[in-house]
Amino acid sequence: MSSDIAEAECSLVASVRETAESFLPRMKEIRRYLHRRPELSEQEFETTQFVCELVDDLGLHAKIAQEKRGLTVDVASSDDPHEAGQRRVAVRGDLDALPIQTRSSAEYASRHDGVMHACGHDAHTAIVWGVLAILNDLKETQVVQSPFRVRAIFQPAEETSTGGKHMIASGALEDVDSALALHVDPTRLVGTIGVRNGAFTAGCDSFNCTFHGKGGHSARPHLTTDTVGAMADWINSVYRRIPRVADSLDSVVVNVGRLECGSASNVVPSDGQLAGTLRSLTISSSRAAMAQMQVISNSIATTYGCEVHLKFRHHTPPVINHPLINQELTSAARQIVGHPSVRTIDKPSMGAEDFAFIANEVPSAMMRLGVAGLEIGSEPLHTPQFDLDEQSLSVGAATLALAAIRLCQLPLDTSEPDPS
Repeated sequence: MSSDIAEAECSLVASVRETAESFLPRMKEIRRYLHRRPELSEQEFETTQFVCELVDDLGLHAKIAQEKRGLTVDVASSDDPHEAGQRRVAVRGDLDALPIQTRSSAEYASRHDGVMHACGHDAHTAIVWGVLAILNDLKETQVVQSPFRVRAIFQPAEETSTGGKHMIASGALEDVDSALALHVDPTRLVGTIGVRNGAFTAGCDSFNCTFHGKGGHSARPHLTTDTVGAMADWINSVYRRIPRVADSLDSVVVNVGRLECGSASNVVPSDGQLAGTLRSLTISSSRAAMAQMQVISNSIATTYGCEVHLKFRHHTPPVINHPLINQELTSAARQIVGHPSVRTIDKPSMGAEDFAFIANEVPSAMMRLGVAGLEIGSEPLHTPQFDLDEQSLSVGAATLALAAIRLCQLPLDTSEPDPS
C-alpha cells in the first residue's frame, strides 16, 4: 500500500469514528424515544413514521414499505449515479418490540403496558440511522474519495420472521448487491465485536400437531383412544429419534413449547394439540428431521387408533455469513475498535434471525455488538430487565458505515474467495 493510500485510509477511519461519536447524543435520544414507545411485530406504524421524520431531518428521502410498516432510505457519495459507483450495499435494522412487561426503573422505560424493546431493536434502529447520518455527513464534507451507494433497510416484524419477506416484497433489495446487519450482545463488553464465517444462526421451522380420537370416562380408558398417551408418546419419540437422524456434527434442536389437552381430571379427552420449533444449521438436516417427525406421527396414529396431523407452519432459513462480505465487515470492525477487540464466535447460535431472508437473496454478513458496560447491559435478551450501554451505539454505527463504504469498492463478482 502506497503512503498516499495509507494516509487516505487512516483519514477515512478517523473521520468515520469522529463523525459517529458526534452523532452519539442523537442516537441515544432516538433509542430512548423508541424504548419508551415500543410497538409489537406487524404494528410498527408509529415507529415507521418516526423514523421517516428522522430521515427527513437529514435531508434524505424515505420510501415507505407496503402497509406503511418499514422503510428504505438511500444515501450516495454523489447525486450523479455514474459518479456514485456501481455497487449498492444494504444495511438492515429492525423496528419491532416484544410482548414483555418491563421491569426497568430508567426514565426511558417502556410506557406501553406489556410491551418492551427486550431484544435491542430500538438500538438497531438508532444505529442504522447513525449509519445514514455518518455517510450523509461524509458526503457533505467530501471526506470520502471513493464512490459509495448505501441503502438503509428499517424492517418490521423481525420477531415473527415475516418482516424480511415483507421488505423484499416492497422492493428493498432492488439494485442491492450485498447486505450487512448486527445484533446487540449482552454477553460481550461494550467496545468488542463478535464475527463468524459461515453459519451464524440456525434455521427455524415452527410446527403444530393435532390429535383426534375417541374420548370417554377416565375410569374406562380401554374404551377410548387415549389421546393424552398418544401425545406423550409422540413427544418422547420425537425427542429420542430426531438427534439420531441428523449428522451428529450438525446441531438439531426440537422443542415442544405448547401443549393443550383436556378440561377435567376425570375425562379422557378426544382432542389435543401441541406446538413447537425445529432448529437446524442446514436445510438437509431440517428436512431429514421433518420427514422423521412425519413417520413418528403416522406410527402414533396406527398404534393408538387416532388421527394425528402434523403441519409445519413457518420457515426461517439459517443465516450464512458470506466469506468475502464477512471479511470486509471484520476488517472494518478491527479498524474501529482494534484488532484484539474483534473476536471470532466459536459456535453459531441456535436462535433464528429474520435477516436470513435478506442473506438468502444477496451475499451478506452479520456481527454481534457488545453492549455490556460496568453498570448496565449484562441482562439477557428477551428478559424484563434487558438494557444496554449506549456507548455501543457509535461503535455499531461506525463499523457498519465503514464496512459499507469498503464493500462499495469491491468488484461486482462476490463469489467466495479461493481457499488456497
